[in-house]
Amino acid sequence: MPTPTYADAVRYVRRHPRINTSTLSDGLGICWSLAPDYLERMERAGVVGAIEDDGWWPVARIEGPPAARKPGSAANSTALRRGSPPEAQRPAETPTLPSPPSATGNNDTQQMLDKLREAARVLMAERENMQKLRDACRLLIAEREAWKRRAFAAEARMLTEEATEMDRQRFNALRRVLARELHPDYAPADPGDISLREALFKSIWPKVKQIERKGRTS
Repeated sequence: MPTPTYADAVRYVRRHPRINTSTLSDGLGICWSLAPDYLERMERAGVVGAIEDDGWWPVARIEGPPAARKPGSAANSTALRRGSPPEAQRPAETPTLPSPPSATGNNDTQQMLDKLREAARVLMAERENMQKLRDACRLLIAEREAWKRRAFAAEARMLTEEATEMDRQRFNALRRVLARELHPDYAPADPGDISLREALFKSIWPKVKQIERKGRTS
């Protein structure tokens, strides 16, 4: 899309009683630094007046009310048509032209415009810095969440490993108890008791071994 021209800016400004750089920039969709240049050209061309203290330019009106007719002009024109001179012929007064603006006022205006431009540049730089800070904060928050998930996963693995180790220790203790209570080598001298313990040991111990193998492979 082409950048709006100065003529486009003038047509846009004519529709407003007052204008400032932000309104012109947002309304035309131009960069912020181009709006003051357009407004300065309009001020020199008489489209807008001098900038006011609040940063707004008053827009000059193209069409004004009709000038009031001076008293006696109709009588003078009638007398001239009849050929009689008017009562008094006064020389036309030379209009007083406004004095040109002083160099001091121009310097003050230029300094104020320079300060406004510098403030605009500083504002844009601060906006860019704020955006960079927001992006950095978002990255830090994402990293924090990732580390939190890793910590939760590590804690879960640690609890699982601790539980597995405790189960293994309990199983080994139970196996030692069964071996001590049922193995024939630890049986008393009573032959009947020996045969009963041996039968129980042969029945239970393979199941203990099977449980142990499953625990190692899981």
